[in-house]
Amino acid sequence: MAGKVKKAIGYVCDIPIPGTDLVISKEDQRVRILKYAERENLELVTIYEDEAFTEDFMNRPGVKKILEYPERFDVLLVERVWCLSRKKKELEPFLKKLDERGVEVVASSYLWDCVSQAVRHRYMGSLAEKRREAARARALARNGKEAA
Repeated sequence: MAGKVKKAIGYVCDIPIPGTDLVISKEDQRVRILKYAERENLELVTIYEDEAFTEDFMNRPGVKKILEYPERFDVLLVERVWCLSRKKKELEPFLKKLDERGVEVVASSYLWDCVSQAVRHRYMGSLAEKRREAARARALARNGKEAA
């Protein structure tokens, strides 16, 4: 039996690269998010975007729409966490709000900077625990059937 398809919301915002004139465009991020969602069998419900990268990301209109999204969704899909912030301290309140809804942040690009790793490890731990709980439940069910 196939697993339940997870619902995802995407988010993009032009990401300036400090010390350069380079920008990771919303269009490039969108393409990567769409490919990732298809490859990982995520139902991408919508992609919110913001025009301007601001350090106070919690007040961006697109970020507010994510937090106010009325329906259930499982994943916030970004191309990289940097579209929100590069500062773990600033990300934490946002991540806690998503935690309250059971939403995990997933980046389609696997980066090694500290913030990207911290976000990735945050959900790896909870996913590992969920897998252990599921394995225990299966073992108990199997043992219960054997005892009957």
